[in-house]
Amino acid sequence: MVDAKAVLIGAVLAAGLTYGGLVGVEVLVTGELDRPQAPLAGETTVEGTTYHLDRLGRPTVVGEVYNGRSHPVGNATVTVTYYRDGEVVGEAVGGVLGEPIGPGESVPFNIHHDTSESVDDYEVSVRANRTTASTADLGVDAEVVDRSQSRVVVSGTVENRGEDPRATDVVVTFYDDADDVIGVRTTRPNREIPPGESVPFTVTFQTTGDVPSLAQDFDDFEARAVAAS
Repeated sequence: MVDAKAVLIGAVLAAGLTYGGLVGVEVLVTGELDRPQAPLAGETTVEGTTYHLDRLGRPTVVGEVYNGRSHPVGNATVTVTYYRDGEVVGEAVGGVLGEPIGPGESVPFNIHHDTSESVDDYEVSVRANRTTASTADLGVDAEVVDRSQSRVVVSGTVENRGEDPRATDVVVTFYDDADDVIGVRTTRPNREIPPGESVPFTVTFQTTGDVPSLAQDFDDFEARAVAAS
């Protein structure tokens, strides 16, 4: 005669192993334990930041502000707090290079701190307000035309696809192979662009504040045209 207690124990163990196996399969297939969490809908967040010294030796943080909301945002304020040995040594506040930021779009920032203090860590926060969409219709065509150990040169054209003349800024963001921002450069074409016409631009990414140059870390870029205020 089979012991009822042994049957019960066997059933519990079998159920446990079955459940464990199912959980293991779920993790293997879906990757839930390793998948990075995306920003929650409705947030404006900071992404891809890196730190370097600029050509004047100032502590500098670059990165992007991502608009995860369902509407454009503007008046973005980026605050960088700089640390050394866990103590705050300064704070710098600035804006982004191009507004408004449309839903699902990212815009870079470049924040310097005017100090000679050495820095070993930093924190970045951002605030932004709801705003209206831009009425400008601008297109950019750009490519890398020269690259060396110390610089990257990007050239292209900005096209005014709208119905009104536009003065524009061109913002070029440079990334490393981890998609982190390593530098940002801006330029303004030398004339207003009539509707249906294009103007050329050239931007050079060259760093002298860091040895070796940050240009050695370059992997990709993005060029964005912004209606000048």
